[in-house]
Amino acid sequence: MGLFDKKFCDICGDKIGLLGNRKLEDGNMCKDCAKKLSPFFSDRRSSTVAEIKQQLAYREQNKQVLAGFSPMFTFGEDDKIYIDPMKQSFVVSSRNPGSWSDENPDVIPLSSVTGCNLRVDEDREELYTEGKDGQQVSYNPPRYKFTYDFYIDIKVNNPYFDEITAKLNDRDVEGMGTIEYNRYQQMAQQVINNLSQNGNAGMPMNGGFNQPMNQGYAPAGAYGQPNPYAQQAPYAQPQANPYAQQNAYAQQPNAYAQQNQFNQYNQQMSNGYNQPPVQQPVQQAVSQSWVCPSCQANNDGGRFCAFCGTPKQ
Repeated sequence: MGLFDKKFCDICGDKIGLLGNRKLEDGNMCKDCAKKLSPFFSDRRSSTVAEIKQQLAYREQNKQVLAGFSPMFTFGEDDKIYIDPMKQSFVVSSRNPGSWSDENPDVIPLSSVTGCNLRVDEDREELYTEGKDGQQVSYNPPRYKFTYDFYIDIKVNNPYFDEITAKLNDRDVEGMGTIEYNRYQQMAQQVINNLSQNGNAGMPMNGGFNQPMNQGYAPAGAYGQPNPYAQQAPYAQPQANPYAQQNAYAQQPNAYAQQNQFNQYNQQMSNGYNQPPVQQPVQQAVSQSWVCPSCQANNDGGRFCAFCGTPKQ
């Protein structure tokens, strides 16, 4: 047979177009049949026609299982990890809610998860300044911009693949220890916790990274998610920040106490100045006067009546 002889798909029997052939170990497959394979399957060239047909039968069964899959929680922004706690299963898809089922993602039982790990890839880009001639010149010492990508590697027990990789962030994360860095680090920890519990997956945890589907999958904050990610657990914050906040709050009662004392002092001073200057003498004069029981004369003071000499009672 010549190089450009027409080929037929050993799976569906259709004619394979130019550049549309996908080689198998013992045959050929068209690109349409190749699209039906699991997105996590990577061993096509060493697979036989019989093995491919077996996988495609599994993929048809997966559609039926997927019809009953009802995710309540999701993680991630680039790739999304959807979890159905009732069915004790999850799927990984790069598509958003409403379209993720179109690609027929594999429904993976939580009981088949054998491992789950966070992988952080670092990228370094040198920064330059402008020299006298207008050209880029390295700093002395050199300066770099560091960015990070967060990946979850999920080990599974499946006949057609043994690992699924999901990228959590949809753009570069700058700076280790920043709020965004810590946010993805905590998100990854919650993914690991949920996928590793095999019975409690999808249950809400402190930090708010697993969100009900009816509230939207996308994380908030700088990337436009509602806001559950903005509320981070204490351990997601840089070590110095919680103590700095505690010290700041500890100082506030003193400031308020000083303000209260100042207000009380002002009030007392204000009340004192508002009193009539003759009020105190009038009270003293009234308290010293008395009426003689004998002659009923008014006396300004003294122990005896100034008119009849009767003692003051």
